[in-house]
Amino acid sequence: MQTQPLPSVPIAPETMLPDLLRRHPQCRPVFDRYGLAGCGGPLGPMETIRYFARAHGIDETALLAELRTAAAGSGPALVVLPGLADTIYRRYFLGAIAVVLTAGATWGAVLLWRIGVHHDFTSLSVHAVNAHGHAQIFGWMGLFIMGFAYQAFPRIWHTPLAAPRLAPLVFALMLGGLTLHVAGMALTGLWPGALPVALLGGAAELVAIALFAGQILATWRAARRPLEPYVAFVVAGLACFLVQAAMGLWHGYHTMAARDESELLWYVSAWQAPLRDVQIHGLALFMIGGVSLRMLPGLFGLPPASARRCWTAFGLLSLALPVEVLSFPALRATGNPVFALTLYGSWILLTAGCLVLALPFKLWRPFPDSDRSAKFVRVAWAWLAVSLAMLLAYPLYMAASGTPFSHAYYGAVRHAVTVGFISLMILGMGAKVAATLNGLDTRRLSPLWGPFVLLNLGCFLRVTLQVLTDWQPAAYSSIGLSGMLEVTALAWWGAHVAGMILRGCNAWEPARAPKPRPERIMSDHIVADVVDWYPQTLAVFVAHGFGPLRNPVLRNTVARHTTIARAARLHRVDEAALLAELNGVVAGDSR
Repeated sequence: MQTQPLPSVPIAPETMLPDLLRRHPQCRPVFDRYGLAGCGGPLGPMETIRYFARAHGIDETALLAELRTAAAGSGPALVVLPGLADTIYRRYFLGAIAVVLTAGATWGAVLLWRIGVHHDFTSLSVHAVNAHGHAQIFGWMGLFIMGFAYQAFPRIWHTPLAAPRLAPLVFALMLGGLTLHVAGMALTGLWPGALPVALLGGAAELVAIALFAGQILATWRAARRPLEPYVAFVVAGLACFLVQAAMGLWHGYHTMAARDESELLWYVSAWQAPLRDVQIHGLALFMIGGVSLRMLPGLFGLPPASARRCWTAFGLLSLALPVEVLSFPALRATGNPVFALTLYGSWILLTAGCLVLALPFKLWRPFPDSDRSAKFVRVAWAWLAVSLAMLLAYPLYMAASGTPFSHAYYGAVRHAVTVGFISLMILGMGAKVAATLNGLDTRRLSPLWGPFVLLNLGCFLRVTLQVLTDWQPAAYSSIGLSGMLEVTALAWWGAHVAGMILRGCNAWEPARAPKPRPERIMSDHIVADVVDWYPQTLAVFVAHGFGPLRNPVLRNTVARHTTIARAARLHRVDEAALLAELNGVVAGDSR
């Protein structure tokens, strides 16, 4: 039988990676050298060479030259299987989703309904509230940060992950420690063993975070990269990750071991806010800031910020955080108004740092590269602005309400940043990363408007209704609805991301050199091979009821093991008519 080679594929900036690698598998080592590795399946992610170069910080002209040189030579068959470092993010993402839909947001929604019933934010057990908050910080945010960092940073730095076999151990320690810590806090006063169990869990979390931070820093050092501003943000975020874990262990011990209610309330009133500041304005803000500086220009085509501006933002935020953390307990302990002024000054510095950091991105404008994740990222930064504006307006609110402290208002500020900023950013970046790593074209996936609208609506209702409870007790009756909306949004998004990950797990197969293209299609030919040889045949398959073949994941899984004869039998299609039409299309295009 005479065969024809696969059609030539131009090596140009807009060439898709799967098209190039299908025709020129010898180009794969070039991409792997710049961080592709197991990303996107056997043929890489559904993105252009230009996008890959921009996202990975590579000179586009130099990359094209390397690819053309590789394509001109001969190379081995494409054999790419995912390694541990390529798939470790999956368990972290799935673990984060599992936590947020159980002890995290779902439990929080239940607690919120109870608050609505009792018309009092202080009606709940402090230990139950802290257990829920711990699950959100360590499970939802912490696991996602770890999974994202394990996957992204080695690729950004074009180097392998240091000691990748530690990553599963870190996951086991983190998730096991989280389970013990949350259970111990929740069972305080109900079980004598609650305190030692919680401390054991906290110690496991601390060890896990220390190992994780060490791996990321060792990976950066091995890459011999300069200390760019975004790296400084990431390193500061890692430091805050460790500090907040140690603070959480210390704070958890003192609240759980408090001898009476007055001692418990003193620790909560003096140290709860500083702990949350390190977790939110430290860990979350520095990590998100660093990732945004490095990745938003590459992923969405935004203008990069100058190094001088980035270092200025880093300096402002690095000064604001310790002042904020130390001023609050000093104010609670002494009542000295000087500490109130320093606390307010830290909020001004914090706001200034965030403005310097975010303004170059011009987030009020549509992103140059449209993507379903863009709306999540843009609105996330808007919610950060809302939370900072509310912080700066806090003295005015206190004066208007005539109270020295408002639990409702301060909690609303926290919710605006934790759900509005942090969770929306996780949803946006998580959907982007999961699609890319599993070789899916986001243009053919759900735009995720449902989770986006529900989460924003839930956050808006929670923030506004919580503030209104200071003025109108009737606001309590509807506040539980906000939690239900947020949980629904997270479950919707979580099911979508988990589906992408699980489909991606099945999309891998030992990749091979492309088969020679025959002149005539036969019944024993594999469906996916036919579409690879003659892309124009996809329309024929779709017309005969094979619509799912439009999905690249299906073409790389089921269709790789199904002959035309078998597919025709399964779909009750006339095999002879199908072959005749396929060969007719092939013959017509070859004339």
